[in-house]
Amino acid sequence: MENKLLTLAHLETLSSADLIALADDYGIDIPDDLNRRFIIGELLEVAEETKSEEPPSSGMNEDAEIPEENQELPDSFNETEISVILRNPAWAFVYWDISEEALKKISESPRFKNIVLRVSYFDKEEDVTPVEYYDLQITLADREQYILLESGKKFLRVDLVAFFVDGNYDSLTISEKIRLPATPAIFSKAFPGQEVEIPKILELSGMKKLLKSHYEKYRQSFVE
Repeated sequence: MENKLLTLAHLETLSSADLIALADDYGIDIPDDLNRRFIIGELLEVAEETKSEEPPSSGMNEDAEIPEENQELPDSFNETEISVILRNPAWAFVYWDISEEALKKISESPRFKNIVLRVSYFDKEEDVTPVEYYDLQITLADREQYILLESGKKFLRVDLVAFFVDGNYDSLTISEKIRLPATPAIFSKAFPGQEVEIPKILELSGMKKLLKSHYEKYRQSFVE
């Protein structure tokens, strides 16, 4: 496949399935649920690496100015979707997008109250009802969020939910359920106001400060 096809303008015209197939052609391992902007970013990196490895053409005028295409990814791909990626056994990274149509419908509604990330935990992948959930307050402009995982949980799903003043709500999109690795028991005791003995190696990494900051800013409630 010719590298000249690996331009931002061309890649944006492809469907998510075509992007995954193209990535496979170039030997890039892409998870099925990965957001298309990340796939496009990986393909553009391959194009740049391949270009740097190619010898300069003898017929090229070295003094001629070569226009460079703007390869900055757009802020939105106009799709309402949400994805979750594990950063490590204690943290997950959530990122999402909202289509123009959905965003307009929500923001212009006089009944709109707020929008949240609903973090739900499940015992089994096939379960419909979560064993526990809580909501994280976000804004319509937000597009990403780190989540501190609770110890002992098995599966995680994150929903993007809009609430309205009349008590109704609209679940805009939901992530795939992901299996959670076993987390160190120390994190089950990391509640505000409690002194936690953190191993020196973890303390040097800044984990103690991160735990405190996260709970102070993002958690809505705490259950012993």
